Formats: sequence, structure tokens, C-alpha cells
Amino acid sequence: MRNQDLLSLMDTLEDSQQQDTKLFEIRQLLATYPLELRGRVDSHLQISASALVFVDKQVIFIKHPYLKTWLLPAGHVELDEQPLATARREFSEETGLKAVGGKLVDVNIIEIPENALKKQIAHRHIDFRFQLELSSQPASLAELPVRLMDVNMASEEFKVYFNLAD
Repeated sequence: MRNQDLLSLMDTLEDSQQQDTKLFEIRQLLATYPLELRGRVDSHLQISASALVFVDKQVIFIKHPYLKTWLLPAGHVELDEQPLATARREFSEETGLKAVGGKLVDVNIIEIPENALKKQIAHRHIDFRFQLELSSQPASLAELPVRLMDVNMASEEFKVYFNLAD
């Protein structure tokens, strides 16, 4: 099965999440999907990974260049990558900061609108969300605008993650 390792990764979620209907549906999709989902092989369904990084009780967000909204740093999982490596890579590229560690905290299906600039049709992502730790390595130039947000500033989609702060 092409996506078996992604199913195994989902097994690392906490037991309390394993009965979630959303996760059951994602598991079914991964188990039965006939194509490899990494590397944008399929234009309708792709794998992405997001980085959830706390600084005290705030989370680091980036401003998405096309959607013009504040989101977690994230991107497509390439053919030769595991989702955790993608989350770390995208966090570094987009924020200019480094992150280490990584624990899978959620998996979601995200509806992605058409992007005429990139000639991409509307499609869906199965997004693996990882909580990472901010590294003390020196920062480099960020690709995107970056800001810290507390629970009151974040959009509804992300509020649930603030209970993971130490």
C-alpha cells in the first residue's frame, strides 16, 4: 500500500484522538487511495505538513501570500520526504527560524481554493500537524511575514491547539 507509512504515523496520535470521526475518514481515504499522495502526484489530493511552534503561550504564524490570511507554516510533502521533515523544512523556509523535535498532534483535511497564479485547481490536502520546539540556532531571512499570536488573536481553526502550550 502506497500510503501505509502515513497510516502508521497516524497511529502515534494520542489514544483520546484515535476514535475521532474525522481521523477515521482520513484513515479510510489513505488506506484506499490508489496513488502516492506525496510530491503532488495527484492534482486533487495531496499531503501537506504544518508546524505548530510555541513561544511561551503564543504560536508562530505566517501570512499566506495567496490567501492573505495568517496560517501555521506549512507546505507540500515531497516524494522523498516524511511529513515531519516537511514541517521542519517549511517552518525554516517560511519563518527564517529553526525548529527541532516533533510530535504529531492532529491530521486534517483542508480545502485549497484554485490558485490561478500557480495554475493549480481547487484541491484537498491531508495535513499532518506537528508540534515542534523552537531551536536556539540563529535566524535567517524569512520568506513570509511572521508574527506571534495568542489564543485571542488566532482564527477559530487554531484555537484548539493553544491547550498544548506548556
